[in-house]
Amino acid sequence: MSLRDSSLGRLYYRALENAVLPFIKNRGFTPNRVTFAGLIFAVMVPLGFSAHAFWGFLLIALAGIADSADGLLARDTGLKTSFGGFLDSTLDRISDTFFLMGFWVLFWLDGRWILEATILFFLALISMYLISYIKARAEASGLDCDVGLMTRAVRVVYMLVWAFLIMIVPGTAEALLWIGISLFLLGCAFTAAHRIVHVRNQYSFMI
Repeated sequence: MSLRDSSLGRLYYRALENAVLPFIKNRGFTPNRVTFAGLIFAVMVPLGFSAHAFWGFLLIALAGIADSADGLLARDTGLKTSFGGFLDSTLDRISDTFFLMGFWVLFWLDGRWILEATILFFLALISMYLISYIKARAEASGLDCDVGLMTRAVRVVYMLVWAFLIMIVPGTAEALLWIGISLFLLGCAFTAAHRIVHVRNQYSFMI
């Protein structure tokens, strides 16, 4: 079951439909404008973290809400297009990069073990991109690839929880940064490997 189909996911989307969707509709937003608004929030995440963990958390939350709301608005207004879906998915990769960059900024501000942290962040980025790339290549070949733990929605929720913990227990921020990036890297790497095996099995079945 996907995160969206869970009880928490249904509650979240119900809140968007009741509160956020009327707000953006009444102000004349189009789905693509909401998508770009989410990108702007995402690009500001590193700057937010450089000021305080609260601002990083808030900007990730706003970017995540915009990313969910653009699809709802597209369906509600009948403006859902293939290009809109393509644009949304493409800009998600940029947003994901800036989300992670926000946490890297906290390492940079601390000034210790920055090289080691940077290596972990690069590995996390590669693993994260592989998750999306593997799915795109599989679906282009007519295969399904809806498997793995660290889907895009789960990754955003993970980073929100990560930022929230850093915000409320600042005395353990350094430990939370190392634990957070390590678990994120492991989760993304495992998900990428899981998807590769899943696709390989489908090719084997076809042969």
